[in-house]
Amino acid sequence: VLNADYYYYTFTLFYNLLIGEAVLMVHFLMALAANWGYLKDASRLQKYEDIKSKEEQELHDIHSTRSKERLNAYT
Repeated sequence: VLNADYYYYTFTLFYNLLIGEAVLMVHFLMALAANWGYLKDASRLQKYEDIKSKEEQELHDIHSTRSKERLNAYT
């Protein structure tokens, strides 16, 4: 028959490992959520920059077309 100290230490070790695992799981999930948010924000920023550059290119094309039309009007 094992003595009571063995069961106490076994239970204490198990309980501490369980608490440690729970803390690590919460930490992992927090890091996972932060990374997901960062990637989602980066994706939105990339879409915004793409749209902005397309609009700037269109404005540049319109401006250069009008400039060419003005030059042709004077000749």
